[in-house]
Formats: sequence, C-alpha cells, structure tokens
Amino acid sequence: MRNRIVRIRVSDAELAALKSLAAARGLSLSDLLRRAAVGIRMPVRRFDQADAVVLVRTLGELGRIGGNLNQLVRRANAGKLAGHDADLAATLAGIDAVRTRVREIVA
Repeated sequence: MRNRIVRIRVSDAELAALKSLAAARGLSLSDLLRRAAVGIRMPVRRFDQADAVVLVRTLGELGRIGGNLNQLVRRANAGKLAGHDADLAATLAGIDAVRTRVREIVA
C-alpha cells in the first residue's frame, strides 16, 4: 500500500517535459517518476494517430516495392536477368525485414 508522499520541486519547463513523457508512455506522472526512481522498465512510447498513419502508409509502400523486387528476383531465377539474382534476393530479404519491423512497431 502506498501511503507516503514524496514532493519534489521542478521548473515549469521540467514539469511540462515530464507530463509530455508520461503521456507518451501512457503513464501517470506519479507512475513515471516512481518507475524512473526505482529502475522499473518504462513502457515503449505510444504513437499518436498521425504517426500510425505514416507507418501504415510506409508499410504499404514497402509492400509495393517488395512486390516489384519479387518480380525481378523471379526473372533472375528464371535466367532472364543474368548477374543480379543474388543482389536482388538480398535486397528483397532486406525489404521483408524492414516490413516485419514496421509491423512490430505498429502492433
């Protein structure tokens, strides 16, 4: 049971920064300060709606790029695009890794 009160003095700018950070992490100001003081891991930052929209659009663009690369890799594997099959496959794998990471961030 939490029955003790700890008071600290902060400037207006510090208070604004603390409140902003707490809101971004989905915590109350008390929870933020308590976690920071005792070393409890903070939840990841939450995205606002504008950030989520940008990430979803980015995910869509990465999908389109991946589709185009996949067509090129198929042509290279079929022997119609000589000399670039390994580079294209590596690039496609990189795009897939980025898409996976963006999905993790959005979820």
